[in-house]
Amino acid sequence: MHLRLKTIPLFGALMACLSVAPASAEEVTLRSLDGSVAMTGELVSFDGDTYTLNVSLGEFSVSASEVICEGEFCPIIVNSDFRLAGASTLAQILMPSLFQDFSGSFGLRLTAEAPTSLGDVPVQPYIFSLPDGELFADVEVHTLGSQAAFASLLQGKSEIALSSRAITSAELGAFSNSGLGDLTDGKFQLVAALDGLIVIVPPENTIPTLSVRELSQVFAGQITNWSQLGGSNAPINVYRRDDESGSAADFNAMVMNTNNARFAASATTFTDDINLVRAVSSDPNGIGFTSIAYQQSTRAVPLRGTCGFVSTPSEFTVKTGEYPLARRVYLYTTNRMFGGIPKEKADKALGFLQFVKSDAGQDAAEGSGFVSQLISSLPIAMQGQRLVNTMLAEPGDVSPTDIREMVSELSGATRLSSTFRFKPNATELDAQARGDIPRLVAYLRNNDFAGRELLIAGFSDAAGGSTQNAALSRRRAQQVHDEIQAALGGDAGNYSFVVKGFGEVSPQGCNDSLAGRSVNRRVEVWVREAT
Repeated sequence: MHLRLKTIPLFGALMACLSVAPASAEEVTLRSLDGSVAMTGELVSFDGDTYTLNVSLGEFSVSASEVICEGEFCPIIVNSDFRLAGASTLAQILMPSLFQDFSGSFGLRLTAEAPTSLGDVPVQPYIFSLPDGELFADVEVHTLGSQAAFASLLQGKSEIALSSRAITSAELGAFSNSGLGDLTDGKFQLVAALDGLIVIVPPENTIPTLSVRELSQVFAGQITNWSQLGGSNAPINVYRRDDESGSAADFNAMVMNTNNARFAASATTFTDDINLVRAVSSDPNGIGFTSIAYQQSTRAVPLRGTCGFVSTPSEFTVKTGEYPLARRVYLYTTNRMFGGIPKEKADKALGFLQFVKSDAGQDAAEGSGFVSQLISSLPIAMQGQRLVNTMLAEPGDVSPTDIREMVSELSGATRLSSTFRFKPNATELDAQARGDIPRLVAYLRNNDFAGRELLIAGFSDAAGGSTQNAALSRRRAQQVHDEIQAALGGDAGNYSFVVKGFGEVSPQGCNDSLAGRSVNRRVEVWVREAT
């Protein structure tokens, strides 16, 4: 080990005292690469290339390339420009598509280097090169479960966490307590794409629907034969993702926990979706859950709510959040991105995040099999299930006149997929809705709305009286209208808007569950002929 000394008078004296450790609150140990020499002292500084330590004989410097730093206060050395850590579904499917289109949009060349590992963590390095071959960015993607990805971000082992679930309150607290910011803030949280957990069976299995309760019983091992669900007399073979995956966490939250159920020990567990889907597709008696991006040749089973509502996973129902197992794909960063890492590296990472939000980024997400946030439309004439749900719902205080009024307002109209929801117990739009405002404004500016008007329609759950709910839904619709108008700025006068609050008239989720009520509290956007 070669040491570049600053104020140490005798090299021999230093070597004789390397094992002497001065007491310090920021004490680290530097060990030679072959492990033959070690020194402990107070870390004075680290500039990315050189450690400066204070030991009993004075202050000295050593090249970071010649030692391994050990201890709580060792700085994090980042050789790549930025590192992303996250679930296999995202690391293996979504990120390559985003990287490919990001490089194409900016005239870069993308090279996927040979995979490597960091301990037992698979690492995929990517090189972005300028047209002349000069290096633009060196990026690593670490494949981890969502829980481990948040831990990696917290510890500074990655700059961006990829997660197929939202951050938990406990995880939020850990980041906040570490001074890394509020990760629900739009500065740190980005919805990269949309997804739906689908329940898959082989294509020859024709079971028409399954309820969420039935699903929980199947995956808990309480229902073990297809005949118990109206199918053939054959054992049910259950396949699921591992507990550290975001998919398992979401399935637990949306299916198992709501019925006080736990996964059966007999279920076959997979650490990736690709092999899980292969297992289900090749097993006539198999059932599993996976991302909509991985459906491949399997069949997705429609879900039946406790109130009789049936929901089939589709691009539109995932975009509107009305498919019961719809979910969002998140990218998270921390305030390290704004001063904690070199600006040149941070700018590259932030540029990539900006691309993900763009239409080009959303096209890339869709191309990988996920559902984009790009706006699509669906005429009321093609929404038969919506009207069926309206009629199936418990009437409560809703009168036939209320239903007729809504149907009259929506007759001949086309719904846009932009559906706005709010943070829990707050008047602030949630993460997806924040991104949908500028996306909707761009859609309005890029299309001709002459002779047409935009109906901003608010809906509520059934908690409380119908009059109160109608008023609440109109207030929320008005808030969305006002934010759209503000984003349009001087162009707002070019569009005609109508704001309505229909309250609990048209539920798309069952009001007897928290998840169903959350689905029903929404603001929709419709386009119709101007009245």
